[in-house]
Amino acid sequence: MKKKIVWIVNEYNFPDAFKSRQTNLCRQLNLHGYDAYIISGSIKNKGGENVLSKGEKYRFVETDEAKGYFINTASYHRSYERVLVALQFQNNIWKLRNELPNPDVIVSDFAGLFGNVFLKWKKKYGTKVIYDILDLWPEGFVDMGYLKKNSPITKVLYNMEHKSYREADGIIFSFQGGRDYIVDKGWSKEKGGDVDTSDIGYLNNGIDLATVDKQKDECVLEDLDLDNDKFKVVYLGSISAFNGLDVLVETAKELQERNVEDVVFLIYGYGNQEERLKKMAQDYNLQNIKFKGVLDKKYAMNLLTRGNLNIFTFANTALLKYGVSPNKLFMYFASGKPVLSMIKPAYDLVESRKCGISVENNPTAVADAIIKMSKLPEEEYRLYCSNARTVAEEYDYGKLVNELIRIIERKR
Repeated sequence: MKKKIVWIVNEYNFPDAFKSRQTNLCRQLNLHGYDAYIISGSIKNKGGENVLSKGEKYRFVETDEAKGYFINTASYHRSYERVLVALQFQNNIWKLRNELPNPDVIVSDFAGLFGNVFLKWKKKYGTKVIYDILDLWPEGFVDMGYLKKNSPITKVLYNMEHKSYREADGIIFSFQGGRDYIVDKGWSKEKGGDVDTSDIGYLNNGIDLATVDKQKDECVLEDLDLDNDKFKVVYLGSISAFNGLDVLVETAKELQERNVEDVVFLIYGYGNQEERLKKMAQDYNLQNIKFKGVLDKKYAMNLLTRGNLNIFTFANTALLKYGVSPNKLFMYFASGKPVLSMIKPAYDLVESRKCGISVENNPTAVADAIIKMSKLPEEEYRLYCSNARTVAEEYDYGKLVNELIRIIERKR
């Protein structure tokens, strides 16, 4: 029996990201008897190098993790250029349709402006089209203030998004409230619209436990700050305005003013706010927070398992009412250490599964929570640890892929 050919499309899934959601799903689909490929652009991050030569239209790449095609696109440096390159990527894929394996199923992480092109395959070849939505666009742009909600261009973008959902053979959201979003837009059939929301999939970003557990034991981070006896509060990730780390510096100040001496903040990562936050900590003369710089990803799990509490945060936005799906959160869970979340989204895994606690995003609340966690009886602390690891096991990609397979095989 011929294997179904599945394309998993993500423009930004460059080869060095061959540990991503798309890669894990691609590998798992192949293990389940599909012939799955990643279809990606050729640019290494914003302003990065193009791995393909000028005359190379595409390149086939295969590793132990997955296989796929990298489509030649232009580099970009500005946000508007990124949009143009995304459109170029879609156009180039269509031009190459007779040179690439003809898909039975296309799984795209974009709908609307960047995803409507796949409906051409549906119309011309009968290809099943599934949207695997990781972020809400243009809603995200509206939420961040980049677009006005009722502007003509925003309305066009909403109409294109609506068309994608209406004509799709399947819709999956990485956040649990995706169906709520379609209902709120008035697009669902139950609200008089034309989008069937009766069987929308939910497939959160998960974790490849076999890989991270191996890294935990084999890639040991040499860092004396992880070997001291203090209660170590760890943040791992980008240091940008969106992550809202000012609160961590203010919390460190609050704890120092309360004469709490057995807690230390360890910040691993980099971003455009790093130097400003370092100066802020220096101006406060803080002795309990350290900015550790860039961390090679292979050391991440070893680091997280050696701290005592993992901090999760980013800017509070209206979109939190639909839930969240950050990769980092599942790495935190996999470490088997509690999480302190500085946001309170709907469908909150941290609180609902008792993997830690969620608090308001202000220094007093965060400081109180850290003191509480540092003083927990050993048995209660270990229960948080166990709960976190249990959730990670439930969200292993070996299990999550079953939801994608269900949508692929569903008859409509």
